[in-house]
Amino acid sequence: MFYELLKELRQKKGVTGETVANAVGLSESAYRNYERGVREPNFETLCKLADYYGVTTDYLLGREPLPNPFADLGLSAEDEKDVLAKYMSLPPTMRACLLECLRQLGGAVKTIDDNSGGK
Repeated sequence: MFYELLKELRQKKGVTGETVANAVGLSESAYRNYERGVREPNFETLCKLADYYGVTTDYLLGREPLPNPFADLGLSAEDEKDVLAKYMSLPPTMRACLLECLRQLGGAVKTIDDNSGGK
């Protein structure tokens, strides 16, 4: 359902309802009502929410699955398994170092997303 997807997206992004509301030009109470399923957004707000979260309006409406962000890269499930196998073959200290690098990279990406409004 729409309100469940909205809440899930916000939690995955690690932001508050107030942050989302401010980013898309809503009051916090209006956004909270969308997440609770009390109200539904108009078309313009639906588009703003989709843009903010980097998804399609059809995804928000439950009409299509979340797009694969790696689809344009041509990566397959086999590629993913190969990367995981290579990671697991590393010595523990190198895995810890790589994991920390990935955490840092994830934080940098989040900062970029937050500064660009999720676009």
